[in-house]
Amino acid sequence: MIKKISEIVLNNNRRKVDELKVKELAESIKQLGLINSITVNSNNVLIAGNHRLEAFKLLGKDEIEVTVLDLNNLLAELAEIDENLVRNELHWTDADKQIARRKIIYLELYPETKAGGDRKSDKIKIQSLDYDNKTFIQDTVDKTNKSKSSISQSVKRGNEITEQEAEVLKTIDAPKSYGDILIKQTTETRAKVINALKVESKPVEIIIQDIKKEQKQQIKTNERERLAEIGKTKKIDIDFRLGDFEEVFKDIPDGSIDCIITDPPYPYEFIEVWSKLSRVAKRVLKPNGYCIAYSGQMYLPEVMQRMSENLDYYWTFAVYHEGQTQIVNGINLMCRWKPVLIFQNGKKKIENTFQDYFISEQREKNGHDWQQSKSGVGYLIEMFTKEGDTILEPFAGSGTTIICARDKKRNVIASEIDEKTYNIAKALL
Repeated sequence: MIKKISEIVLNNNRRKVDELKVKELAESIKQLGLINSITVNSNNVLIAGNHRLEAFKLLGKDEIEVTVLDLNNLLAELAEIDENLVRNELHWTDADKQIARRKIIYLELYPETKAGGDRKSDKIKIQSLDYDNKTFIQDTVDKTNKSKSSISQSVKRGNEITEQEAEVLKTIDAPKSYGDILIKQTTETRAKVINALKVESKPVEIIIQDIKKEQKQQIKTNERERLAEIGKTKKIDIDFRLGDFEEVFKDIPDGSIDCIITDPPYPYEFIEVWSKLSRVAKRVLKPNGYCIAYSGQMYLPEVMQRMSENLDYYWTFAVYHEGQTQIVNGINLMCRWKPVLIFQNGKKKIENTFQDYFISEQREKNGHDWQQSKSGVGYLIEMFTKEGDTILEPFAGSGTTIICARDKKRNVIASEIDEKTYNIAKALL
């Protein structure tokens, strides 16, 4: 809107203008025109832009572009907010909302104080920096005695935390840090955090950790479901059998297998499989053939006893799982390595010489929670077999041993008792 300069009313309490600044503004306006209009209320009283108004007078102009605001309601609301903030009795969630609202009102009242001038040319900066008022941040600092960073974070929380979230945070008297953490999360995670805070007394960091673990598990579950569907109809050219290994391997001729490399389940409910493995290995292994099995530490003495029922103990290797830490709650230990048991069908000195410790790269768990890394299995295949040998894998899981054996030009016969896992392995082969 264009108004006559003679109609603009100046309050008596306005600060004096800087004459040098007026001259600079006049030169800028002469070359570029008026960048920001001045602001008046409905009674034509000047609110913002005194230096620009004086620059127009200096240039001999009769009219100027204005923005007209009815400020009575805004000024009243601003005053009410300031009174609330000064009392300092508000919960931080309410204070954040008030400060965020204060910024909206303040910038409506004093648009010249908006940030962004520094990115303009020098002449535009002259006009943009014609402030009749302080910036919002500085004015709020002066009113509340809070730091600039605190004000900025309050605005951020106030704008991003919903009313429903704020109500829960206020109900449990959560610290500000909860709000700072919450606004960094996705919408889905935030909803779950708020629901958890209604019923749980856990710290928000732990709640988010649990949620992300659950989300990660769900992604893994969905991927396994997808792979299982693919595996149902996939045809493979590998001797891979579904069922209990002791049953499905009955047709394997005695003394026909060069090496068994496997990873049986570790929980005690499966302890009997070690005796079965020992029996089958004794029958199918060639003389002096190796049975190599990953094992947990918890029941290791009984595992070794059961394996020794039919086989000869040769040695125990240690595999270090890079990037992995497992907490064994029962004995309060953090486990970073795993035994790899080497048994033999008749004891004979190994031909190669190599160390009994190897590093296993970080394992993927896309196919099975107990999945071993390819690097670790590959190392064992190279050390204990040669090209053309036949490897037996009774606990195929997601197929790591099958894949490694095939890649290293070994023959392989495998089995898996769980049908879903069997199909996942087929999809991954």
